[in-house]
Amino acid sequence: MQREKAETLAKLFFRTAPPFRRNYIKPPKLPDGPPRLPHHHMFCLIILMKSERESMGSLAEKLGVSNQQITRIVGELVNEGLAERVFDESNRRAVFVCITRKGRKLLEIHYRLVCKHIEQNFAGLNDADTDALIYHLSEISKILEKAEQ
Repeated sequence: MQREKAETLAKLFFRTAPPFRRNYIKPPKLPDGPPRLPHHHMFCLIILMKSERESMGSLAEKLGVSNQQITRIVGELVNEGLAERVFDESNRRAVFVCITRKGRKLLEIHYRLVCKHIEQNFAGLNDADTDALIYHLSEISKILEKAEQ
């Protein structure tokens, strides 16, 4: 890849990531709503929902955090009853993390809230703009999956 294209991509990532994180995937706190989870906690639950079980090292790598950070994140999720640590019977040093029923339920509630929040935030877009946004984000997702392989 050419340096100019890499710089353009970097600028676009830095420009678009904060608004997505702040405005679109984090619904407002509701007085009678579920507890608000930090992004790393939410993404950790999403990873666990997809894979059912992950090692601590794998979670750290997928989230892009250190082993110390994942230990803290998982500890807080376990304390809240949203995840659980499972020890491998054949190797007691190997620790895996699984999402709990409570974690699944909370993730489903957050997902519905995020969908409603996105609907409200993008209500001003016409159908053509909404369709274009869906198309382009789908394509971005596909390309990023290729880059990860």
